[in-house]
Amino acid sequence: MARFADLIFAFPGLLFVILLTGIFGTQADVTLSRVPILGPNGNARLILVSMALALTSWPLMARYVRGQTMQIKQQQFIEAAKTAGSSDFSIIVRHIIPNLLSVVIIVSTLNISNTIISEAGISLLGLGVQPPGASIGLMISDGATLLSTHPWEALLPSGVLAAIVLAFSFLGDGLRDAFDPRTKD
Repeated sequence: MARFADLIFAFPGLLFVILLTGIFGTQADVTLSRVPILGPNGNARLILVSMALALTSWPLMARYVRGQTMQIKQQQFIEAAKTAGSSDFSIIVRHIIPNLLSVVIIVSTLNISNTIISEAGISLLGLGVQPPGASIGLMISDGATLLSTHPWEALLPSGVLAAIVLAFSFLGDGLRDAFDPRTKD
């Protein structure tokens, strides 16, 4: 599994998403527009982009979780649990997973920022969400054509994108500070 994650790391994620949406984007529009929940609202490519971004972003989480698991495994309380006769399953459920939860939550909030920027960039290039669907990248793209006469048409969605990304970054930093006892004085 680690070698498969390294293989995914070797290929640039954003390039993979662009390649996937460029090849399968029109087929996704046709196929997914028949789904009753989605319908022909222009958001069919959002599912394709979301799946591609998920496929390229999981190795980072796996690497963090593996590294943290290796650190936790070396702790004295794990040795004490083994000495007390706890099974491997019990050690994983009672000791390792609760200590991993903070890492998973923090990395997830920080990864949301990258995912939002990537989706907006794909939609800005015209490969993501299509009209009449809604995406910040699509709004910036539409506003860019009016930049000389109505600059706020592009600046307002760009500011909203920046605010959303900053909010998730601050949330991740705050959660890291709250969960990490070593940063408290």
